[in-house]
Amino acid sequence: MKSWMQWLFGMWMLVWILPVQANLKVGTVYFYPPFVTAANSGFDLDIMRILCEKLRQDCEIIPMDYHELFPALKQGTIDIAIGGITIYSNNSDNLIYSLPYMVSAGQFLIKSDSTMDTIAQLADNKVGVIRGAEDGGVFYRYLKDKFDGQFSIEFYNDMEDLIEALKHGEVAAVFFHQSTAAYWVQNGGGQFKTLGKAMPVGDGIAIIASAKNAALIQQINTQIKQIDRDSRYLSLYQTYFGGL
Repeated sequence: MKSWMQWLFGMWMLVWILPVQANLKVGTVYFYPPFVTAANSGFDLDIMRILCEKLRQDCEIIPMDYHELFPALKQGTIDIAIGGITIYSNNSDNLIYSLPYMVSAGQFLIKSDSTMDTIAQLADNKVGVIRGAEDGGVFYRYLKDKFDGQFSIEFYNDMEDLIEALKHGEVAAVFFHQSTAAYWVQNGGGQFKTLGKAMPVGDGIAIIASAKNAALIQQINTQIKQIDRDSRYLSLYQTYFGGL
């Protein structure tokens, strides 16, 4: 289902990476709007482009499924990862986060023809989330902590599979970033609507790395502290989130 995305990423990488050998390997996902919307666009990819420029680094983008980012960081296949990654304070995987460059909130998305109008009506239903780290990921942990036992949670490897599961009734709802829910309401052809209010999840959206790359994260933090003074950041924020 994501083979065409892999091809597009491959073509784009040839254009973006000017040198033959890149020196900073950046892991990301294939599709997670509005953070990654296509092979060469999305808020996070554009932010990463600015950071690479400011760090004077040649960056190679390496796409994969979301849950693959975490072992890739630990194995050293990639240096950092970006793509709607939410800071989770109880992280125990020897991974470190940058400062957040956005706040994070979660929201349920359901089909527009659903009769549900409260979260309580999800009881005894299935809710889908994108598979994250080994313990399930931030959104899974949030649902387990806040709604434990009210509904079952189903894992999906990528955004396409998650949305298809919702469309075909495999799950009654999905749960992910509030901005992602808003994207699907706006761009889903009238098939979806949100359920309930957005809820704060985690401590913001950030870049993640293994602990051995702490010096790199410190350099990134220096740039993040200054990025809101860059007119390009404000323009990108308006482009990707202004209408959501």
